[in-house]
Amino acid sequence: MTQFDMLLRRALMDANLAQYERALQSVEDKEPDFSPRYLRERMRLLADPQGWGRQARPGGRKRLDWRLAAIVAAMLLLSACAYAVATGQFSQWFPRLGVDPKAPEVSEEVLSRTGTAIEQSQTVGDTTVTLNAAVWDGTYIYLSFTIESPSLPEDLQAYTPLHTGDCRLIMRQDQWEEYMTNRVKEDCANQNMTPEETEEAVRAALEEGARKDVLWLFWPETREGNVLSFQVNTSLYSRWFTETKRPELTLHLENIATYADGKGESIIDENGYAQNPGPGEIVIPGPFDLTFTLEEPILPIRYERADVEMVLTDIPLRFTGFELSTTELSAAYEAVNPEDLPEPGPDLSPEENDRRFQADVAVYRAVQDSIRGLWTEDGKYVDLSNSESSGSGGYASHSYPYPIDPATVTAVDIAGTRVELGELERTTEPVS
Repeated sequence: MTQFDMLLRRALMDANLAQYERALQSVEDKEPDFSPRYLRERMRLLADPQGWGRQARPGGRKRLDWRLAAIVAAMLLLSACAYAVATGQFSQWFPRLGVDPKAPEVSEEVLSRTGTAIEQSQTVGDTTVTLNAAVWDGTYIYLSFTIESPSLPEDLQAYTPLHTGDCRLIMRQDQWEEYMTNRVKEDCANQNMTPEETEEAVRAALEEGARKDVLWLFWPETREGNVLSFQVNTSLYSRWFTETKRPELTLHLENIATYADGKGESIIDENGYAQNPGPGEIVIPGPFDLTFTLEEPILPIRYERADVEMVLTDIPLRFTGFELSTTELSAAYEAVNPEDLPEPGPDLSPEENDRRFQADVAVYRAVQDSIRGLWTEDGKYVDLSNSESSGSGGYASHSYPYPIDPATVTAVDIAGTRVELGELERTTEPVS
């Protein structure tokens, strides 16, 4: 092998290792379950690439030349997580996050860089829970896991509503205190509270504890035989951590039940209000506790000092900032209400409250309709006009059809106006 050949082989290997460095660090030191024949061939290839390349296949056909063999050898040096990237494992674990049909490998690469491969199992009785992986985009954490049990009732199928009041995503105590302290301080600052009021609010929150941090499973995504597959998510804001870069979390599952009286359908009481029917049969008693540490996410990128004004459905709007994560685009906005709209307060009549509600709905619809898409650095336009949306309190968000690295987004489409992000102020603070 010439010096050039050796350098080329080294460059190929280094390039692959650099590409998947984050992924390589996020898994245990183990290999996929390859067949014995595959492992023998790999050993022969790595030991003598040229000799492997000269071997004749059955039928007399020659193998690929050594240069292609070197590429194969470089790929074979990747770890189990890199193997997962190559086969789309994260995309299989998180199907609801989507895949770009024109570049599935790019979607997988974004997920793997902001994800944590866990593959941890725990068995209690005849039931096994396997936590596949987590994806954290700095705003939400997504979990993929399965529950396998021969005791699952036949009528528990995909999308069967579940009662999961005893399920939690628990943060390590010292990290939770850090997280909650910063969360409460931000809320107090938004309400212009005094330092003394803020200190009291923080103390009260820490004393109350995390008892309300319920993880709602809602329903399984699929059922295959005795295996239920779940993909759930809850908020986890990176900005509320100051010291912690990799939070330690525990997925706690206990007393998962079907619903009584209609399996999740609300019961209307004598006053005409819908009431939760409560749990019926407990199908997964547990408890299960699976502890893992997240990898650092691809953090959201925030752009401030925007000044995009327009009138939509007779509502004047001004967009002041944007935030892009790997899964969604959010916009901060201001709306000008009609001059005769009453200010909120306890003394409003039912008619005045209804007017305020209708005005808020009109603003919300106008804002949602205005966030239409984005452009990436390769010139591709990603349409968001029909994607899932949410928002309140001066913020609105649209989910992407598939994961996108926020660093590759160059512009956003607001009601047909192209807003160049490079002309705005990039910041690590929340949009305002």
